[in-house]
Order: sequence, then structure tokens, then C-alpha cells
Amino acid sequence: MPKPKSLEKSEEINRVIARLFAFKGYHSTSMREIAAELGMNQSSLYHYFKSKEDVLFKLMNDAIDDVLAILKEICAADLPAEEKLKKVLDFYTRYYAGDQERLILLVNEMNSLDKKHRLILVEKQRQYVHLIKSILKELAGQHKLKKIHPSVAIFAFFGMVHYTIKWYHKNGSVSLDDLADEFVHIFTKGILNEGVQQPAISEAPRAKARAVCGEAKRNSAEASAKTSKRQKVTHQEA
Repeated sequence: MPKPKSLEKSEEINRVIARLFAFKGYHSTSMREIAAELGMNQSSLYHYFKSKEDVLFKLMNDAIDDVLAILKEICAADLPAEEKLKKVLDFYTRYYAGDQERLILLVNEMNSLDKKHRLILVEKQRQYVHLIKSILKELAGQHKLKKIHPSVAIFAFFGMVHYTIKWYHKNGSVSLDDLADEFVHIFTKGILNEGVQQPAISEAPRAKARAVCGEAKRNSAEASAKTSKRQKVTHQEA
């Protein structure tokens, strides 16, 4: 069944605005430019949204809602925890790396929203973290997770995906399928044990590392002080 013309027009407007906001910047894109790009009168745009900020929120909120719905569906499925994790990682990578304009907005334009809209999105993003953390907790209970803090693992993955806006091109040498497969492989092989319980990390190496770091800082400070003293003496002699 074909979509109603009004819905098709609304989707076209969203695509055009997402592209302009992503590559020109929200604050650098005027309503006049949006109307010109769409071949519409500027006043006609307000039939589809209340303000420029309103459409920015809609673009970002729709993307977050789409992802959140699928993450909830995966987490509720009757699947082993490892399979859930792989499905979540695969979907998240494909969705955001495949729609980089929305991802650019989420990464770069969150602070362009008013406080009310920003808090709505932040709360939904916290749900992302909670859902993935629930899978990691299940894996930890099965002794299939290394001794890595869940938040570190989760935000490391988000960073992998979100940074694709800097380098990834869908029409480049790495396909979206390959990218998703590689990210899932890198992430799971980095945090999952292959059936072997990971022993707790000893405090001794940590203490040694802190001592080495402290010594390096002291040496650096002493070197800086000596250099400053030599420069002062040289200046006085001159």
C-alpha cells in the first residue's frame, strides 16, 4: 500500500533537513535555505513543524526511539546472552553507521536543543546503557566476561560506532555488513572469555603502575624546574 502524499512529503523534509543540519551545522542552516532546498515557501514549512529547534529534536528523538525499540526487543528475546549481545552490537552499528546524518546530529548537536528536549534524549540514552548493561551482567554471572567495568565496555563500543562519522563511507572499501561484523568481532573478542573464568586482577601491578606514573611525573617536574632555573640564570648573565 503506497504511503499518503503528506507522509512522503514529511519524510522528504526530514531527510533534507537532516542532511543540511549534519553538513552545514544546525546554527548555520537558515529556514530560508531549508525552504529553497525543498522548493517550498518558507511559511509552508511551519505546516510540518513548529520551529527549527522542534524539527532538530524530532530528527534526533525518532532515531533514538527506533534504536531503543529494537534494543528492547532483542533483550526480551529468548536467546543466550552472547547472542543478544552480538545482535545488539550488530544492529547498533548498522543503524547509526548506515544513517550518518542522524548520528552526526546526535553527536554534535545535542547542546543545540533546549533543556527540556535535551533531558528527554539523555534519559532515553540512559536506557540504552541499562539494556546493554543487563546483558553484560548476565554474561558476568555465567563467568563469560572479563573483569572489565560494564560502563567502560559500553562507552568504548559507543565510541567505536560514533567515531565512524569521521572516517567511514558506505561506498568505500568497507561495506556496512563488513563494518558491523568487524565491530562485533573486535568488541566480543575483547571482553568475552572463551569458556574460561578470568581471575581477578591483582592489586600489585596496579600499585606498581601508579608508582611508575608518580615517578615519571616527579621526574618531569624536576626537569622542568631545572630548565626554568637555567633559563633564568642565562637571562641574568645576559
